[in-house]
Amino acid sequence: MQTVSLIKTASYLPERVITNDFFCSASIEEAERELNPMFRRVKQRRHVSDTETPTYMIVEAINKLLDELNLTPQHDIDMILTNVSVPEEIFMGCGAIVAKKIGARPKFVFDFHHSGCISFVTMLDLAKTYIQNNQAKSAIICNVQNSAGCIFGQLSTRNKPHARVPGDGCGIAYILASEESPILSTVQYCYPENAESMYGTSEDGRKHWQPGNGELYLDFNEAKIVHTIAAGNKIVPMAISAACKQAGITHDDIDFLVTTQPSALFLRNWREAVQLSPEKHIQTFAELGNLFGAAIPINFTYAIEYNLFQPNNNIVLAGFSHAGDFAAASVIKWQASSALKKC
Repeated sequence: MQTVSLIKTASYLPERVITNDFFCSASIEEAERELNPMFRRVKQRRHVSDTETPTYMIVEAINKLLDELNLTPQHDIDMILTNVSVPEEIFMGCGAIVAKKIGARPKFVFDFHHSGCISFVTMLDLAKTYIQNNQAKSAIICNVQNSAGCIFGQLSTRNKPHARVPGDGCGIAYILASEESPILSTVQYCYPENAESMYGTSEDGRKHWQPGNGELYLDFNEAKIVHTIAAGNKIVPMAISAACKQAGITHDDIDFLVTTQPSALFLRNWREAVQLSPEKHIQTFAELGNLFGAAIPINFTYAIEYNLFQPNNNIVLAGFSHAGDFAAASVIKWQASSALKKC
């Protein structure tokens, strides 16, 4: 069967840095003490501006990869897959627009609107499947998190306890039929019992498409928080173990863990579940907040830029989405020292 590799990642971070005094009038220390543990320990995050659209951020990140890998969009991109927290348009995705902007002619475009925070692994699995079945040779996976500035930066929503946690950013990855850095395994799970636990709402209770007063926001109450913590603590370590088993490795063989980063609490629990030291868990929660689906490719890029990954490292990607309706994990055998620089 055709070997499929994750060749390289790239990212784009919005220019605007938001500190904690943006969200509250009380002292930062007092406000931090009053927060649920799920919402603590973010020091700063980025918020998108009106001009930093999903398409703009994806194109900026892709252009970095095109330059670094010397790719030709018309010939080197067979698939474009996207997941965007807050789409530019309510009735369509941005994949075709991205193709237009970069001058690509992909055979397939998929705009995902499910699997949320773990959509990177979902899209990775789909791209790998198409390539293994000889329907494509390459793919660009694009994750955009933009709900921090679009939703939680509004005047009437920034005072919500959970408004300070999300941060915006874009991460992408180039996938190729290659033995450069093979994808050893991908596993996905759907937990329907955890669906219907996360909704957009407003103070007047209207649907998102109805006229009314006040901005929309995501509802998090104590019951939902307790449920989400219980689900996330269980299903992510299970996914990691399953991905390791499929790849033929054990927890002891994990060199680095790259996960979604919904909270410092989850990060600690997942790391301890597989007995990894903090420096082996790549995360940027304090500096960038909860990056939703963009967390894995952004943190992967961070590790590459700081030369943390070494040849033959086993890199595990993992996380869950929403309140636990999806979980997924993957194992990458990292080799990319040359990162496929073409002549």
